[in-house]
Amino acid sequence: MAVSVVFVLILFAVKGPACLPASNKAAPCSQEQASALSLSLIKNSPTFSYDGVKDSIQQVKAESPDNGSTWNLIYTFKTAHPGHGDRSEEELAQMITGHMAQITVTKCKITSAVCDKTWNLLTNTAQ
Repeated sequence: MAVSVVFVLILFAVKGPACLPASNKAAPCSQEQASALSLSLIKNSPTFSYDGVKDSIQQVKAESPDNGSTWNLIYTFKTAHPGHGDRSEEELAQMITGHMAQITVTKCKITSAVCDKTWNLLTNTAQ
């Protein structure tokens, strides 16, 4: 036991705190990081990439209830046709349609992304 304690003390003296196990504390994520992740998800989603109106994506809200570990973001955007996902096989009315996406980013990873309270942007399926 004494040898283990001495080894840990020497390792700490040589390597510093980096040799200790990582804590379970949530890593902070800046608003800019959370926003960039969210914007990328929307732009690359089948709903937007199919017929999204260029430059229509607007961030409406960004708040962090725990000072940076989790971000709740709301975006609005428009598409040229109603509906969600890849609609290339459907007959669609030509109608500019507004959408709202609610996205949660936790520890710099998107954990939830719902469009119009009905469409999961992570799985591209109905809720």
